[in-house]
Amino acid sequence: MAESNATQVILTDDGIKIIKAQSTADNAASQAGNADSAALIAQSTANAAKEAADSTYAYANSEIAVQSNATAKAQSTADNAFSQAQAVGSQASAEINNNSIATAKAQSAADNAFSQATTAIDNGKVTSQAVTDLKDGSKLTIAELENGLATKVTNSEYASYQTQTASQIASKVDNGAFSAYQTQTADLLAQKVATSDFSAYQATTAKSIDNKVSSNDFNTYKTQTADLIDDKVSSSEYASDKTQTASEIADRVSNSAFSTYKTQTASQIAQKVDNGAFSAYQTTTADLIAQKVATKDFSAYQATTAKEISSKVESSDFKTYQTQTADMIASKVSKSDANNVNLIPYSSHFTTPLTGWTLMNWGATDRKLLVTTHTFYQNGTGALLYLNTAQNGTAAAGSNRFPLLPNTTYTFQFKAFASSNVVGANVYLLSRAYGSTSDYDTVHGLFKNLVTSPSQIDQYTVTFTTGANDNEGYIRVDNIGSNNSASSGLFFTELKLELGDTATPYVYGGQDSMIAQTSDDVLIKVSKDELIDEINLQAGNTLISSSGQLTLAADTIYFDTKKPVIIPSANITGTLNGKTINAGSQLNQYGNTSYPLTLSPDGSVTSTSFETIDTEIAALRTVIKDGTVKTNLRGMTPFATGMYSAADVSLGAGQLALLEGYSTSQDPKFNATGLKTTGYAILDASAGLSLHGTTQAINFSGTDQDQTTGIKMNSYGNIIGYSNATWWRITSNSGSNIANFGIDSAGSNVIQFNRELDIGNFHINTGHTFTSADSGAIHFAKGRGGANDIYAGTVHYTSLVKSSLLSVKKDVQKADTAYWAQLVNSIDLATYQYKTDDNTSHLRLSSIVDDVNVTKQWQLPDVFISRDEDGKLCGVDDSVLLNATLATVQEQQKEIDQLNGHNMELEARLNKLEAKLNG
Repeated sequence: MAESNATQVILTDDGIKIIKAQSTADNAASQAGNADSAALIAQSTANAAKEAADSTYAYANSEIAVQSNATAKAQSTADNAFSQAQAVGSQASAEINNNSIATAKAQSAADNAFSQATTAIDNGKVTSQAVTDLKDGSKLTIAELENGLATKVTNSEYASYQTQTASQIASKVDNGAFSAYQTQTADLLAQKVATSDFSAYQATTAKSIDNKVSSNDFNTYKTQTADLIDDKVSSSEYASDKTQTASEIADRVSNSAFSTYKTQTASQIAQKVDNGAFSAYQTTTADLIAQKVATKDFSAYQATTAKEISSKVESSDFKTYQTQTADMIASKVSKSDANNVNLIPYSSHFTTPLTGWTLMNWGATDRKLLVTTHTFYQNGTGALLYLNTAQNGTAAAGSNRFPLLPNTTYTFQFKAFASSNVVGANVYLLSRAYGSTSDYDTVHGLFKNLVTSPSQIDQYTVTFTTGANDNEGYIRVDNIGSNNSASSGLFFTELKLELGDTATPYVYGGQDSMIAQTSDDVLIKVSKDELIDEINLQAGNTLISSSGQLTLAADTIYFDTKKPVIIPSANITGTLNGKTINAGSQLNQYGNTSYPLTLSPDGSVTSTSFETIDTEIAALRTVIKDGTVKTNLRGMTPFATGMYSAADVSLGAGQLALLEGYSTSQDPKFNATGLKTTGYAILDASAGLSLHGTTQAINFSGTDQDQTTGIKMNSYGNIIGYSNATWWRITSNSGSNIANFGIDSAGSNVIQFNRELDIGNFHINTGHTFTSADSGAIHFAKGRGGANDIYAGTVHYTSLVKSSLLSVKKDVQKADTAYWAQLVNSIDLATYQYKTDDNTSHLRLSSIVDDVNVTKQWQLPDVFISRDEDGKLCGVDDSVLLNATLATVQEQQKEIDQLNGHNMELEARLNKLEAKLNG
């Protein structure tokens, strides 16, 4: 990118006074020639062009003494001088159109422009295409113009106009006022240049110039400049560029468009001068010029000016500098020199402690990164980086990060060698986008499994192109490992990453500031320690990058763009009204193009991302709006056919709602309808906690994170013990147990109540008492109806009542008491004690249910034996036995009655017998 600088000339106060005096004199002379004095206008134009050229060389001389980049500015200044020459030509064309004195002006301006351009090109001051085009084109155009003028001035209209013009001029200058003014002007000029101040300043200026060009510093710099110029122009790249430039110039001027333009230009000039008025005016103008320049004052001033100009430009110093400047301009704009910018800081000249490089914290456990020297590199005087390991594992080192341009071609080079047992080397450019928190997003494999020489240091070069999101990155160098378990080392230095597809010589940059310019790129870079700041200008792509603070300071900062301004990270003070703010890089996953964070004008805040959760990629969104926080999860892979995970959380208005379910298709934009809810939990400030679903539960496991002890309460309100749980307890505020519920899986732990248990009117208290609270009877009934069996030990009771109501019976028949008496009489009675009885127990008497012997040893009719529902022997059915005993009593009563009747009969017979005997 060319740089244009206005020409600068520095004058002292005396110099300014002289210039003002000369300006006053020139102004007076201009007023004297007010009658269209074209001669002085042409002379002034020539002088201005000459002064511009002098200023150009004075400025270039000044810049070389101050800074080393004067060459580029000299190129710019040369271009500016040419532009001034073109401006002279434009001014001349304008004068032709505006008034009839155009002939002399056009001729003078064209000649002057052609002379300046030709001189600049011949002296090598400029190398631009535009100057070369002008040189080749102007000669032809002037020749055609000269031929056209010769033809046009011979017509009668020109002669007529010439006579009229001469008459008008004569009337203007033939008066006393003009003569008096002419005399005053001449006297004033003589007074101005004859003063002692002017003479003193003239001597001082000459002495100052002589001191500047004869100093040792100037001579030394001249020698250095000459050597540098000689070195630059002898390179093959310069010769190649020169050949290419010549070819391009030839191509430019040989095309039909250029020829057409030449013809059109000639035609336009012919139209301007093809009239009689022009010819007449030309003659008059020539006569007037002759009158003006024939005065002795003008001649004296002309001679003085010519002498001063000659003394300035004829010196050997000026000629030498003129040649050096032209050659230096050519050398500085060559591609190889302008593109020599290294983006990698701390790329050689390594020091201890090491700066700019880091040993990676993974790979071989014995990995090392050291600064060392070796005879292969600079005879053992230059520092190298040394990656070492004896293991078959990687030892890797990374550089500091540096900015990158997306979709841009870069060339990387470095020098390296290794011990013979190194498996190989890898070199990567690891890049990421601005705002990324990852170590890297993209891997550029510059060299893979590179086997370097074990006997010398070699240079390796590769060209590659960055991706669309490559904004910054770093270089990583890997020693892949040892192939024999012995110490292996990879040595490397002079790493360079530069723009373009051409590798240029390595030049150590360190932490220096650098400015590089090519035909389509300007790079300004400053690096220090781990901080790198740069400005990179390209057509359609400008980068301003800072590792620290970037400040834009102005009363107003205006972003003039048709597209939204994206600020990835910013601290904005003040107020943004009615604007949507997007943070982060725009997503493009599963059709979702949201931003990671969006602040909307309606006050809502939305965060969107895609994350991996339990090996499943899920879309996540959080929305804060209207006092409510809502989060959404949507799975992107089905966990079953046509089923994608879905989970929502809503917090607001005194309620926390957790919902889980699934969608029947992917829902990356969170707009699917018909979500299936499989469960939810709602905690409401007024309604409490609600659970819905087959797996929802409240879990209690204390400090057991594995949840093997404790209980859970499911959505139905059931209490379920965990696998290792033993008790679920109810405890008073004093710490005593009120109730213990055994919940062990073995069923060993019982249910204990340590307080009275009241169940309706049935009270069970700790005094071994069952109480009927309303004094009603206590019934032991079967669930299907009827009374239930009771198993007990000794039963103490005040009365025993058997329910024998006819209303509850069926198949009632009169019992055969003789039969039942016979059965009772068949019972074997026995005395015994229970095995659990102790010595204090009394002797027991009852029938025996023989549940031991197959052939029963104790007689007890089966009708008196009680069995459970499964037919298992339980004991004696005392109810049947008691009534059978009653039948026996009845039978015995019958026998007693019979005996009593027989006795009475016997007693009567006895009485009769006694009576007879006594009789």
